[in-house]
Amino acid sequence: MAPDLPAAGAEKSASPSSQTPTTLPETKTRPTLTPFDRLKLEFNDDLECVSVELKEKDTRKILKAKENRKQYLPGQPRIRLNEDARNVKADENPLLKYLKQCHNTDGLDELLPYMRYIFVQTPSYTHIMPLHHQKSHAREIRVTESPGLHLVWYYELIFIKPIPAYFYSQAFWEYLENADEKLYQACLGFMRSYYMLIQYNLDFELACNLRLIPAKSDGNMPSYEEWCEFIEPFAVVGDDHVNRRYHYGELRLTRINRAAMLFKFSLAYFHIYPQWGSFLEHTLAPIITVFAVCSVVLNSMQVSLAVMEIKLEDNKPLGGAWSKFMEASLYFPVVVMVSIAVILVSAVVGMGFMGLKDLFRGNSVRRRKKRGDPSAGTRTHGMVW
Repeated sequence: MAPDLPAAGAEKSASPSSQTPTTLPETKTRPTLTPFDRLKLEFNDDLECVSVELKEKDTRKILKAKENRKQYLPGQPRIRLNEDARNVKADENPLLKYLKQCHNTDGLDELLPYMRYIFVQTPSYTHIMPLHHQKSHAREIRVTESPGLHLVWYYELIFIKPIPAYFYSQAFWEYLENADEKLYQACLGFMRSYYMLIQYNLDFELACNLRLIPAKSDGNMPSYEEWCEFIEPFAVVGDDHVNRRYHYGELRLTRINRAAMLFKFSLAYFHIYPQWGSFLEHTLAPIITVFAVCSVVLNSMQVSLAVMEIKLEDNKPLGGAWSKFMEASLYFPVVVMVSIAVILVSAVVGMGFMGLKDLFRGNSVRRRKKRGDPSAGTRTHGMVW
């Protein structure tokens, strides 16, 4: 359940030395491509979005630092601002290159159309457990700056990308919307995922401890009430206005790797352990298991044949307990083989049933989403997690 969000005009308590967050007006001053129009609360006002004239009747929006402020992208001193953008092509803009590297999920977007065939969970961005609940599944949270690993999990690990400080600036969002629509959608989807990750005060405290949330421009951390007001505008963004990756919530790395191998002919999408030994260990484990089962079955068959051969000999048959032991040796291997067959068939049928049920349910949710059904995909996860 999402937290109760404070009213836009709620009073914020702050120390005398702290900077009061900027509450932005709610009136629309420009057309917007998405339901997200502007931040309700701005934690960083070091930037400004201005129009520069390139040629006659040709202008471009650029991002600049205000005077007497740090002349770089907030939180990233390696990206300098205020350089002359008139003679720089849009695809050669160092700021835009950096933002694409940090937030685009092209590799994952290319794989997602194929993942319905390997029983990936239903496409719903609500399939994100809050931070405190990740520990209920014995998951360790790994902080990463790789956009393609955000909310990707692998057994007891889940990767989460932190929020950059420049996302606190309204000028940044205005610049990004005009600079690159695809990148803008990726950033909107990323921020929408945090609306699901942080649903309680406990989640907010965990996010602060893990440094998933940056400090405000004055160096102080936002309060939970301020955070709720800041993140609220991203909650209304629908799937039509985010990139394909953020139509989904958490994704399982093993299935992404399998899709990369089957459809992109790549060894993996991402190697947790980038060594041949670890790769072969995980790849060969199912094959070795099959050989082990076959070995048990063959040994059982060999025992039964050996007992039958002894019984067919013309020698005097054994009496007493040995006769009963021979009978047991004849039929027990058969029981073992039948048991193995029943277990294997049950496992295959059960997994196939659960997988097909999730597959049909996922396709049903996709159809309902196309019809505009707001209740599509509200379950937390399918049968095959």
